[in-house]
Amino acid sequence: MTATAVSPVRSFQPPPFVPAQQARRIQPEEPGQLAESERRSLARELHDGPVQEVLAAGLAIDLCLAEVAAESPLRPGLEQARRLTTTGLRELRSLLQSLRGGADTPDAELPDMLRRLEDGHPACQLDLSVEVTGPPLPLAAPVRRFLLQMASECVFNAAVHGGARRAVIRLSYGRGTVVLCVADDGCGKPKTLRKIIRGEIPGTGGGYHLGLTDIAALAEEMGWTLRADRSDLGGVAVQVTLPAPTRDDRPGGTGE
Repeated sequence: MTATAVSPVRSFQPPPFVPAQQARRIQPEEPGQLAESERRSLARELHDGPVQEVLAAGLAIDLCLAEVAAESPLRPGLEQARRLTTTGLRELRSLLQSLRGGADTPDAELPDMLRRLEDGHPACQLDLSVEVTGPPLPLAAPVRRFLLQMASECVFNAAVHGGARRAVIRLSYGRGTVVLCVADDGCGKPKTLRKIIRGEIPGTGGGYHLGLTDIAALAEEMGWTLRADRSDLGGVAVQVTLPAPTRDDRPGGTGE
């Protein structure tokens, strides 16, 4: 007679009860959520590390230039180093803005891109709103990225350097122009910003972020008009005006 092995009887123990809300919290992130989390983490590391280091290098070069005579043989090398740091900082900021703006949505239109700043901007303590007037016009991807970078930089300046509590991003589509204006209720001085835009103040420009100098340089390269005025909120208003795309510039245009 052959003995039959009998498996030991194991008592059944139900899994511990987990409330529904807690169960949702411990669910693994979806691939899209994970990518977004990684982008934001990389953006923070980039902002707190390389961007600040290149900015500090540029400021150090500015201090050296202020002490070096115009005829000094050291001046050309310092000026070249300053140009390199400016270019490097501009490229880092462009990359940073792409990470913050969500590079996974390249077809997003400018109003939607700007509205994302209401929720995801580092200066999140600011009361930020977006106002759009006129029928939206399709803008090229580089134009959208530049305008998003400008809005983000101005909002950052308003909160961090201007002490603002409220800012409004105003996007206006007209027949011949597109106008983007960022107005705040802070303590910034339009006169100081105008000097920064004209390149008359090196470095941070009396406390303002160097990114505004980059924006002014890019706007000049594009042939656009950038200005700073007193805003209706009591602070400053930085505005850029660019030609609206013609029919031939738009998708499906008849121009050849």
